[in-house]
Amino acid sequence: MPESLIAGIPVHFPFEPYPVQRAYMEKVIQCLRDGTNGVLESPTGTGKTLSLLCSSLAWIRTRQSEHQQQMLKLDKGDAGAGAGVELSDLARTVGKINNWGVPKVIYASRTHSQLTQAMRELKRTAYANMRSVVLGSRDQLCIHPDVMREQGNSNKTNMCKLRVHSKTCTFQLRVESKKDHPDFRGPSIMDIEDLVKVGQRLKMCPYFASKELVAQADITFMPYNYLLDPKARKANKIELGNTIVILDEAHNIEKICEESASVQIRSSDVAMAIEDITHVMKIFTSGESQDMGGDEPKDFTLDDLTLLKEMLLELEKAIDAVVVDNIAEGTTYPATMMYELLGKANFSYGNVATIVSLLDKLVQYLMVASQQMSIRKGGTFSLLSDLLTIVFANKEDVMSKVYASFKVHVQLEETKQQGKPGNKPQPGGWLSKGTLTTTSTAKQAKIVNFWCFNPGFGMEQLLNTQVRSVILTSGTLAPLKPLIAELAIPVAQHLENPHIVDQSQVYVKIIGTGPDRQQLISNYTNRDNPKYISSLGQTILNVSRIVPDGLLVFFPSYPMLNKCVDSWQASGLWADIAAKKPIFLEPRGKDQFTSTMEEFYQAIRDSKGAVFMAVCRGKVSEGLDFADRNGRAVIITGLPFPPLKDPKVILKRRYLEANRTRENQLLSGQEWYNLDATRAVNQAIGRVIRHRNDYGAILLCDSRFKDASQVQQLSKWIRGHLGDRPQCSPFGPIVRELRQFFRNAEATMKQPDERESEPPLQTVCKPEEEAPLSAIIPKIKREPGSSFSFKAANETAMKVEMANSIKTWTPDDYAQAVGHKLGTSGAAIPNAMDFMSRLDSNVSSIDFNCCSEGSSSSGKSGLVKIHKRERSSPTQPETEGSTSQASKKRYKLVENIKVKSEPKPPLSSPVKVAPEDRAVFLREVRSRVSQDQFRDFGKALLEYKNGSDESFERLMRVLLEVLGGPQLRYLFLGMRRFLKNEHKAGFDRHLAKLEPC
Repeated sequence: MPESLIAGIPVHFPFEPYPVQRAYMEKVIQCLRDGTNGVLESPTGTGKTLSLLCSSLAWIRTRQSEHQQQMLKLDKGDAGAGAGVELSDLARTVGKINNWGVPKVIYASRTHSQLTQAMRELKRTAYANMRSVVLGSRDQLCIHPDVMREQGNSNKTNMCKLRVHSKTCTFQLRVESKKDHPDFRGPSIMDIEDLVKVGQRLKMCPYFASKELVAQADITFMPYNYLLDPKARKANKIELGNTIVILDEAHNIEKICEESASVQIRSSDVAMAIEDITHVMKIFTSGESQDMGGDEPKDFTLDDLTLLKEMLLELEKAIDAVVVDNIAEGTTYPATMMYELLGKANFSYGNVATIVSLLDKLVQYLMVASQQMSIRKGGTFSLLSDLLTIVFANKEDVMSKVYASFKVHVQLEETKQQGKPGNKPQPGGWLSKGTLTTTSTAKQAKIVNFWCFNPGFGMEQLLNTQVRSVILTSGTLAPLKPLIAELAIPVAQHLENPHIVDQSQVYVKIIGTGPDRQQLISNYTNRDNPKYISSLGQTILNVSRIVPDGLLVFFPSYPMLNKCVDSWQASGLWADIAAKKPIFLEPRGKDQFTSTMEEFYQAIRDSKGAVFMAVCRGKVSEGLDFADRNGRAVIITGLPFPPLKDPKVILKRRYLEANRTRENQLLSGQEWYNLDATRAVNQAIGRVIRHRNDYGAILLCDSRFKDASQVQQLSKWIRGHLGDRPQCSPFGPIVRELRQFFRNAEATMKQPDERESEPPLQTVCKPEEEAPLSAIIPKIKREPGSSFSFKAANETAMKVEMANSIKTWTPDDYAQAVGHKLGTSGAAIPNAMDFMSRLDSNVSSIDFNCCSEGSSSSGKSGLVKIHKRERSSPTQPETEGSTSQASKKRYKLVENIKVKSEPKPPLSSPVKVAPEDRAVFLREVRSRVSQDQFRDFGKALLEYKNGSDESFERLMRVLLEVLGGPQLRYLFLGMRRFLKNEHKAGFDRHLAKLEPC
């Protein structure tokens, strides 16, 4: 690999570094050399991770070489030394213990997927042979079947501890004998998946084995919480003395530091802890402990339990006595309130260590007991332990700073009715949604939040560990001064890099109005405006016609995304967009997320293109790579401001206003509020331009982006594309410019290989296996938790239908499938505007000879034929369907002639398959059957939706009658994917009885 001398250090880089990469690596090396801290911003796509790894490991390797030479000098000096031999041996021993005095690197990021990407980059470098290790959770690394069956990370952790403590985990017991195995020590870089595979092959615990590599590793990868949480550092035995801490993707570091120092306790948590400790006391007094392996000596006594129960009862009383004036939003108290509450229960700095130890022992005891009787596993004790650990983490001599930086916020807890379903509420019990019983002694459940608003606490704890250097880096850190001020760390090096790509590779525009000239502004007062939502949908539809391959659309929040999806599905816009590109929605579930991303990438590989709709601050916007065809454009639909009335947001703004001075350069509350939204936008924008030869469009669909205050907070490289005085551009010119941009880019830019694409997060299924269940997911009413994949059905897709999808169907679906709404009598009302909106932009003539029954004034039946005109010029722009432009279209009416029946296709014609999208499928059925048949079809489906096996048989009779013929057999086959899982075998039996087509 090419070698470059940067800041006096020889750095091997996979290629000749660009100027922005040289500048970045120079700043990194200066931090490491001088033992100082740095805040470095370099846009996504500039090779930040690669530069970071190469420069830091090059410096480490240089230091290792220097110290090895020093040790050789010691060895040579021993030959002629007499009395100094013992001193040399001592120096050599100390050198070995400290790895020759060379600092180690800790590379931390937000998620393990980001760490996996970093390790992938490391494998490309000349430093791939340096020792590395990644730390993961038991949830990711444990291979013990009993532990993995536990629900929740806390239960898995406690079960693992129990197995290890009782020496019943054979996987952990093999670590000592297998840790030097060549399969484990051989590969220099092993990510989470590699560790699990090796662990399974050697029957050795990957979780504990990975910790064996930390001591000798040159670089250790770990998520933020392992590093910033003192309890997690202690549990993972992470030593930070003389280390280089790199915090990548640090744009959220303030929030992460605040959250690591914050904690909450619920009334229900305390109540369940009291109930659990009472249960343990009964076991002790009844002698049941002898039946549960009680011959083993206990780590606590009955007196310990009695004392702890008394303290918890006092804590419960103290929380019950807290007054919540504002029932809707809660009441805020000073930080002293938390210490007063705990003080009333006798929790103090003097005894907290002993109590935390007792709570941890109780968790282990209940984990054993839960294996032999129906009892909770001590999760509430873990919560109490976390509360005490965090509240008393700060020393008493800094309490004045704690009081200034923390607040206690108490709100009512939404509680569930106690007992089994159908039981009447007991006197004094809690009802759902915080409703009180009529008794005067009833108490409302509360949540006591202990919130930190000073991120400097987390960073201060980090710096107090004697780290050598801390480097904060991301593609979106600006403005740097308020970030440095909030973290309260001394920073010697800072950098704001320009982008690596040329101006011609990026198209950036602010779109202030849609195709219908409706203003696009996603503020609070306009979000419920149907005209705005419709105009936004039309904008996305028109852009989807122009943008090749992948199109990303980011919304300010999940409620806004849900609102738009529901509206577009109702109006038919959703189906129109889906007809251009398959649509995927960002799911919240971990498993669904992986399979959805794989399907999106597959749609791009199949050259169909796709639209991915996601939310700012979600998983998609924060760390995924949409390079090349995976993301050719990004649409930002609005500014993702934090919830204005959220108590935490209100208190954060108050904290900044109360503590900002001219000297500390903290932001004002309003500046922070605006910046929080813009940073989320910057992160979402960064998903598209991922490397030097990439290109793409950035469309800011909110007129507020033209405001100077918003523009100044956008990343520096984006501001360069908007100019000194950004303005909203009319939609028509943007369409022409956008089309021309992609034509030029495709003609002049190096195109990736046809099959080259971003590897999926993980392998979902092998080629010969069935596709994941999320391959075909129907309309979702509220929760965007699934992907929308409208790929053409094939033989494999017929095997992987979405279970119970029929349950989401409504009567409106059948009317909306053909662009109609239901009247008061339930009959469909034709929508003329809907018909016109579905005309393609290059229609020149319409044949009304084939209109469906009842759709024309003359009552003649048939389907609509659309004749398209050829372009007079290849550069002539298409009409994009706006209201103003639609009026200028010219349509030619074809003479009314009798339509002849179409001849049967020849045997060589491809087999026709049913559409996978529900809306498109229903339209297809409606267009191929009579009104009476479609009415029977819809009625049978609605009965089946909530019916029994009998309703399934009725549905099959209707399906066989309506769709069982040879011409419609493909629609009959397509219905299988929408059936409930338990009825698919019955469907197959009916299918087998049909005569072949």
